[in-house]
Amino acid sequence: MISKHFITVAIFMIAICIPQATFAENAISCDSDFLRLVNKDNRLSADYSPVGLVEYKGITLHPTVRENFEQMQKAMQADGIQGLSIQSAFRSYAHQQSIFDKKVLELAMQGHHDAEAMAAQSVQPPGASEHQLGLAIDVSTDGKLCRSFGETPAGLWLDEYSHQFGFIIRYPASKTDITQIMYEPWHLRYVGTPHATIMKNLELTLEEYLDYIKEAKMYIFWGECGEYYLVQYNTHPRVASCETVDVSSLCPAYNGEYIVTIRKTYPENW
Repeated sequence: MISKHFITVAIFMIAICIPQATFAENAISCDSDFLRLVNKDNRLSADYSPVGLVEYKGITLHPTVRENFEQMQKAMQADGIQGLSIQSAFRSYAHQQSIFDKKVLELAMQGHHDAEAMAAQSVQPPGASEHQLGLAIDVSTDGKLCRSFGETPAGLWLDEYSHQFGFIIRYPASKTDITQIMYEPWHLRYVGTPHATIMKNLELTLEEYLDYIKEAKMYIFWGECGEYYLVQYNTHPRVASCETVDVSSLCPAYNGEYIVTIRKTYPENW
């Protein structure tokens, strides 16, 4: 079995034991969309297009997603699981529109009068898809996307270990009432290892996690190699660039609100 990249010793609400972080006036923000919430209630505009995407075997995606997927793929192979590949990653607004319209037409031709509402249970409407961020990937070992993938060795491995590489199973079977999307064991979303690990440990969806951190204000995640991470809700994104893992807008509905992730090193006398 692979060794863990991070060990969660404890997760604390630490507002009472660690002072609120202060931000220098000249600090540089490192903005990312790693925690950006995209769903039916928080949609991207038609002209939203992420910058810096790269090509990987004919598929376009965020470079951090590519790097961590390749590391995860090697770890799976070391555990004897072969053949995991990306079937889909970045999709533009227009591409998502065409997929959604096709699903609506298919259901309408089957005689469903509520075809659009039914389609939205399995295919996100344009602007509501995480694929437009370039941070979501659909994976498979046989080229098919079906719910039985969750019971295969690859699907079970991903459910257990993908958080170690910064991914979450975005639409779990037990949280369809929250995500408003049917169970999709093949759909992985990159959020970063500290966040993915906390979500895994607490069994939270991205929707729940953002509310969780917002209410708590600040949490600490203990890692390996003398590092720990402050996950902090704040209304000001400026942080020292040398310490920042990412600064993510909470979601478009929360204007001017952020979740800030800061990497720290243990003091020698700890």
